[in-house]
Amino acid sequence: MRHAKERARFPDRRCHPAEVANPGVAMSEPPTRVVADPAPLGLAAFGATTLMVSLFNAGVRPELVAAVFPTAFLFGGVVQLVAGIFELKQGGTFGGTAFSAFGAFWMAYAVYGHFVEPTLPPDQAHLATGLFALPWTIISFYLTVATLRTTGVLLALFASATTTLTVLTIAEFLDSDPARRIGGAIGLVTSALALYASFAGVINTTWGRHMIPTFPDPGKRLARLGHRKNRPVSITSSTGEREISHAEAHPER
Repeated sequence: MRHAKERARFPDRRCHPAEVANPGVAMSEPPTRVVADPAPLGLAAFGATTLMVSLFNAGVRPELVAAVFPTAFLFGGVVQLVAGIFELKQGGTFGGTAFSAFGAFWMAYAVYGHFVEPTLPPDQAHLATGLFALPWTIISFYLTVATLRTTGVLLALFASATTTLTVLTIAEFLDSDPARRIGGAIGLVTSALALYASFAGVINTTWGRHMIPTFPDPGKRLARLGHRKNRPVSITSSTGEREISHAEAHPER
């Protein structure tokens, strides 16, 4: 009855309809909406698009490479970017960075291949393609270092992706078809690893068990290198923001 008297004293307080009908019963909060793991989707988009491009690079009807552009833009690009945004929403720095970066890569690849490359001088187009691929090779390399604290599957995937991009970048600078085919062959391995990781994520989640091995934390032994270092903060946070965060975390000080 105390709750009913309080409502009589404060009639402007908004109540749940069930509370009005049962003034003595406290209503529970609505369940929090859970966001599903976006990683399997992002890995599927990366793996499928890499598979298509690598087949052409490996020498399977390379004159038909334009057929990959719609898949690269929509599945490898847009879908992977969405996966990256949801990773960031969940607080996943690595997943958000990797999926967002490679989502942008595949969208840029489709635009470059369809609109830009045909307008370049034929004898210099390969140099432009090499310059296009070079930054993504660098990004893939440092993402590979980060995977040491994720899973062995991701470590193998990004090591293979970095090797693929390195070989293809060199192939474009040298305008070497044999090197392109080698890069395409390595790319097929990369796509297989990405699809395996996606498969493991889907099966392990839906079964609720670690059915498919992913070999977590392959760089665990390296953790001791930073055991005396401070916990990380955002690379873009200012000193003032860090001081505020520290004060909120230790109010007694």
